[in-house]
Amino acid sequence: MKKEKYTTSKWSLKKPLYLKKTDKRYKNHVKQLKERGFSSAETWALDSVICEFVLPRLKRFREITISYPPNLTPEKWNDIIDKMIFAFDWSLMCEEDDYYNLDEETKKANWEKYTEGMKLFAEYFRDLWW
Repeated sequence: MKKEKYTTSKWSLKKPLYLKKTDKRYKNHVKQLKERGFSSAETWALDSVICEFVLPRLKRFREITISYPPNLTPEKWNDIIDKMIFAFDWSLMCEEDDYYNLDEETKKANWEKYTEGMKLFAEYFRDLWW
């Protein structure tokens, strides 16, 4: 099985994201985790944190879902989910060095696909269950 590029293994209720134990803010962020289940460190790049959380779960949902909205076929629903997955994946990819090696035409086309996928995510958010 192919190892996922983005996983949720970095989430923990015991240690905050992005901070090392040697960071003077570490203890305060551990306290935040205990009090509310997340630390403020997760809000530093909230868009990335949300994408990293959603992407592997959306991929798994795509693999195991047995339901689809009543106005769609299973094939159309899978196509919509694939577009959502692309959007979250692209958002994370844009933070990597590989993004800057792409030509402008590819970037533009992918940003259009990203926009479509995010709009579909918003439109079908309430349908992400099975």
